[in-house]
Amino acid sequence: MTDTKIKWFDDFLGVGYHFYDVRPKLLLIFDKRKKIPEIWNKIIKYWPDDEIKIRFIETNYSFEFVLYCESRVLLATWVFLKSLKISENYQRFKEDFDGAANFGIALYKPKGDSYELEIFKYTKRLTDVKFLKESEAEQDFIVSRSREILHGTSEKQN
Repeated sequence: MTDTKIKWFDDFLGVGYHFYDVRPKLLLIFDKRKKIPEIWNKIIKYWPDDEIKIRFIETNYSFEFVLYCESRVLLATWVFLKSLKISENYQRFKEDFDGAANFGIALYKPKGDSYELEIFKYTKRLTDVKFLKESEAEQDFIVSRSREILHGTSEKQN
């Protein structure tokens, strides 16, 4: 697989978790409302549920999030990637994950000193979710390449 068929996307705030359904829900969080239907309708809705892959690669106090799927309709593999801090909610999601979770999109809305998430009704089912050690990440080309991109971006920002 070459980079020409891969579309890299990191223009989202991070991931969130919703635990109050039968299955936990993983959310991609955006800060601009207009991005949400665009991302869903032009990319994610074309992903077959059983082919969506999520990889969490843990480092010391953070993790690298890689969400990807090949779309035969779009003739490309879209990869969402972000480096994030390990949180209590991440730990809970990791512990509660029992082979399936739901996936959706949310809008981050600041409210004074706090915030609220507007969770959209778009839903996919996730079954291919893995929590990897750094040494295991090299076995998957997309994950390995994502890590190179994330580390390159981090170095440029410092």
